[in-house]
Amino acid sequence: MFKHFSGVIKAKWIVPVAIPPLPNGWLRLLEGRITEVGTGDYPQVSIDLGDVALLPGLVNSHTHLEFSGLETPIGYPGISFTDWIQLVIKSRGNANEPGVSTEMNQVDVIAKGLKELTDTGTLLAGEISTPPSHYEFKKSSAKLVTFSEILGLRPERYEERLRASEDHLRSSDWSGVSPHAPYSLSPAALLKVIHQSQISGRPLAMHVAESPEERELLTTGAGSMAELLQSIGAWEPDVFPWGKQPFAKLIEQFAGLRSVFLIHGNDFNQAEIQQVAANQHITVVFCPRTHHFFRFANHPIREMLRSGLRVVLGTDSRASNPDLNLWKEVQFLLNHYQDIPPGEVLKMATLWPAEAFRISFPEMPRIGAIQPGFMGQLGSVATTATNLQHLYRDLSQADYSPVELA
Repeated sequence: MFKHFSGVIKAKWIVPVAIPPLPNGWLRLLEGRITEVGTGDYPQVSIDLGDVALLPGLVNSHTHLEFSGLETPIGYPGISFTDWIQLVIKSRGNANEPGVSTEMNQVDVIAKGLKELTDTGTLLAGEISTPPSHYEFKKSSAKLVTFSEILGLRPERYEERLRASEDHLRSSDWSGVSPHAPYSLSPAALLKVIHQSQISGRPLAMHVAESPEERELLTTGAGSMAELLQSIGAWEPDVFPWGKQPFAKLIEQFAGLRSVFLIHGNDFNQAEIQQVAANQHITVVFCPRTHHFFRFANHPIREMLRSGLRVVLGTDSRASNPDLNLWKEVQFLLNHYQDIPPGEVLKMATLWPAEAFRISFPEMPRIGAIQPGFMGQLGSVATTATNLQHLYRDLSQADYSPVELA
């Protein structure tokens, strides 16, 4: 994918993302890196790709590759979040039945997910990992930032995960920590994970404000999520409730960290959005088709963008999504959130998440835009558009494909 290519490439449209689209555009590469971008005739065109729009490679900010073996999501559209968690727990239990080689199966499952990321144009993904996990990159150009997942309301549960997380941070350069969610981790354990992130300088990713059931548990200590924890023997009466403002203190605790990804944020209210927006190191990850699968109320993405909050896109997993194709998330927004400027939607899947990851990993190659100094790892979408309106229409309908040059 342009790894060592030198020359000039021309297309009907260049979509740099950082600036508006360029009709009849071209870009020059030197050893796979972009050196010039322009529009109009160029006397030394090496390759004319014709009726396509060239875009940057995609950045998927949130995945769970452990579920990549699923052909369809767990549950059904509109299932309650608590009922879905019960089915996920049951699914994991079935995978660990005696006689099943879970280690080999898991290696194959993760490899399948990595291949799907590569085939659909993802260059970099934020992966929630349960160490020790094996990632085979020989057949994949997609790279991962692996967040070691920690969960447990009881010390004997979360201490084991904390030790595995420490090992993971030492063994992997592009890694971070992931305290799973407010409903699955004790406050004492959360403080330890935050400390891991702080002393290591690595990013933290946490599922937060994912559902109304979560808020009910945190504010009252009751509801369907409390009943679920009790039914599986995980209930700890001293942990819940948190209080009337369950997310305010949580956001305050993240203030000293280098980079934080808050995953989903489906149930944030206006005051919480403003609090998050005041912290420039915090990024919210929106997974549109997963949000739609649960039939949650309208996501507050518009309020987030108006507040200046950095919002990026993820696919979540095949447990709640039909595939790991990030371009399908882009198209879902283009088709269902048409009041959001298309240029901002494209940034959510390219430039903005790349910038968020580079906060913790400044040594990363620059991706997410078509401009000088960035890597020429690109994708294309077929288009015959003669104006911006028709271009964005084509982007909302046509497939995205990684561009390969011999």
